[in-house]
Amino acid sequence: MKLTFYDKFFIALVLAVSLVGFVLNFSLDAGMEQKYITVHVNNEFIMEVSFNDETEQTFTFPFGENKEHTAVLEISKGRVRMLHLHLDLCPRGICAHTGWISRNYQTIVCVPNRIIIAFSDKTLDGVDGVTK
Repeated sequence: MKLTFYDKFFIALVLAVSLVGFVLNFSLDAGMEQKYITVHVNNEFIMEVSFNDETEQTFTFPFGENKEHTAVLEISKGRVRMLHLHLDLCPRGICAHTGWISRNYQTIVCVPNRIIIAFSDKTLDGVDGVTK
């Protein structure tokens, strides 16, 4: 099976459009400026933290059946990460290995402890989705 000129042209066109989309996604930062981070544990809202690019803070929040454990969030230069939990609480430590998140579409999830850390936007309260 031989590729024709038009096959090669179509493949090149798809690759070029994909590359342009990839570059625009990072350069426009997914179209939203992050200002708030929300923390949910066991599908329950725990806290919301506002920050900017100059914020350098750590926050602790409780988790577990009786909220007997604590986790630590570190915020620095507009980025957020979750520090390591004890090996008994989170055996693989994927949540901590996620590292720094700084984009609106990124999240940190700790499945064994049912923790979700995600960016939020105050202007979209009560909105399921937005299309342009």
